[in-house]
Amino acid sequence: MPRNAAQLAVTSLLGSEDPRKVTIIGELPEVNWNKVFDDAESVEVSYLHPGECDRLRTSPRQDLVAVGNTLEKLDRRQAEQLLASLRDLHARRVLLRLQSNTGVLKHSDVMAFGFTRLARLHVRSAVVQYYGFDLYSYKTTPDWLNARYWANPELFDKYRW
Repeated sequence: MPRNAAQLAVTSLLGSEDPRKVTIIGELPEVNWNKVFDDAESVEVSYLHPGECDRLRTSPRQDLVAVGNTLEKLDRRQAEQLLASLRDLHARRVLLRLQSNTGVLKHSDVMAFGFTRLARLHVRSAVVQYYGFDLYSYKTTPDWLNARYWANPELFDKYRW
């Protein structure tokens, strides 16, 4: 994939939404953030070092949290706890940059958290993968979950089931 695949991964995760609150943890060198935000003046961007993730507990839910070069430095339990807390508590969308062969989490581990792979890059001698999680579209609605398969209270007196 071309080097700008990381840029495309970010724009596909965001879609037509313009985030207002963004937190970037660690480094994502392939992403040019100035090109991501249409109206950069209205975006509140905060940068955290990988060791400062606890500061997210006191901040309101972010529209986007981007994580790079962070999970590779943590043990498995810490990495899973960080992913779960970002997904469940701190962000509507999560962008994750993982460098293969250096971290404790593999592709299947990240997919188990509901992330989808957005891009795969070859940077120098390493493989870098970008994953995304969108709270509003991570799970498709099953076919059986519609009014056709459920009881309608307005028909209780008309039909006997």
